Order: sequence, then structure tokens, then C-alpha cells
Amino acid sequence: MLRLCSLSSGSKGNCIYVASDTTEILVDFGMSYAYVQDALQKIGTDVKNISGVVVTHEHADHVCGLLRASQEGLKVYAHARTTLAINAKCGRIQTENLPFYDGGFAIGDITVLPFRVPHDAVYPLAYSFIEGGDKISVATDIGHPTEGIINNLKNSRILLLEANHDREMLLDGNYPERLKKRIDGANGHLSNETAAEILKRVISPKTKQIVLGHLSENNNTPELAFQTIVDSLSRAGIVEGRDVSVDVATQSHLTRIF
Repeated sequence: MLRLCSLSSGSKGNCIYVASDTTEILVDFGMSYAYVQDALQKIGTDVKNISGVVVTHEHADHVCGLLRASQEGLKVYAHARTTLAINAKCGRIQTENLPFYDGGFAIGDITVLPFRVPHDAVYPLAYSFIEGGDKISVATDIGHPTEGIINNLKNSRILLLEANHDREMLLDGNYPERLKKRIDGANGHLSNETAAEILKRVISPKTKQIVLGHLSENNNTPELAFQTIVDSLSRAGIVEGRDVSVDVATQSHLTRIF
């Protein structure tokens, strides 16, 4: 079965570990190379064991360590437009251009299925990973839900989904109005409430684990994200701890391995 561990998730940096028994992948490399190496060693592996890094989009909190990773020989998978944007910001990175077709593509024994999400980047993506009938999905930096997102997230045993902000905290906070509108806009980030609405549509008997990710440190708290979503699911008859487990990924700590 596939495994997932958040090495870091938040507005300052993101890196998610996904693995089968024989293949290890990172989703984004938005932390320093040293941080990622240390985090991987804490869970019993090493950067040299990583078969590839799949990139969601070019924003710094998802790619700031990618140049060093590429220089160290890690294979990087990104859309061609994302590669151009990364190279303009970070320096030249050799990437494998993602092949977009219905069957996805393979890294080792894991099938990788990229799908589009609305965000203010050149070609933003989320990913599902399939191995032996098991499915994990990682979806953050989403401005609003779409039917494509809903359909791609269904039947995931483990789902890491963005719960970026509490909308009231965001709108009442001290961010500039332009930034508030960006975050709250159609190409911004998911609120706790909107994340809960997505989860109500995608959770099924196959779903065992939800991980809430990409939390804002200024406009959310792990406790608030957890309680808002658990309460919303409960009102829909989905009980945390009985029907599904819910955990929260944070910026400064690794999650357990799911």
C-alpha cells in the first residue's frame, strides 16, 4: 500500500512524501535541501532514494529548494510552462515534461495522475498516485472547487487537501485588501469551510485518512481547521474516528506516516 508523510506544509514551504514499497516520490520541494534531507532521515529514508519530484506550480513555497535538488541529481517532473516559470525565477532546472494523457505516467511502480486546479500560477496542478489499486491524492493551492477536482479526488484512501484559512480571520485580519482578495478569490486558496464542502462530496467507504494541509499561520490554526471540518462533516453524517480519520499537517513538524 502507498504511504504519505507531510515533511512540511504551509505558506512558507511545502514538501510531501509519497511512497510504495519500491518507489519514493516527493510532491514539491519548497524547503531547503538540508531540511528535506533531515526530514527524510527522520522517517528512515534519504534523498538519494527519491525517484522523482513532481511539481505542482512555480511559487517559491513549492520550489525554493528545487534548484539544489536538481543539481544533486534528483529527477524533476513539471509541466513545460511551469518549468519555464521556475527557470525564470530560480535558475535553470532540468525537468522531465509531464506527459498529459488519460492514463497518466509512471514513476517506478506508481502511476502519477496530474490534474488542473484553479490558482494564480501558470499551470497549477494537483496529483493522484495509484499503485496496486491503492490511491492517494495531494491537492493544495486551490481557488475554488471544480467538478474535475471532485472527480479526481474520489476513491482516494488518503487525501491531503488544502484548508488554508478561516474566512473570518482572513477578512478581519491585517492583511492588505489586495492580498485578502487574492487569497479569497477564485484563483486563491481554500478556506476551511470550502475544504469541508469538498470532503463531503469525495469521502466514501474507501476513504480512510484526511490530512489538512497548507494552513496559513496568520489566518488559521490547526485546532480551528480540524474542528471546523470535523463539525461540518459530522453534520453530514460523517463521523471523525468512525468513518474517517482527520489529521492536520503543519509548517514546522512532520506528520506521522499514514
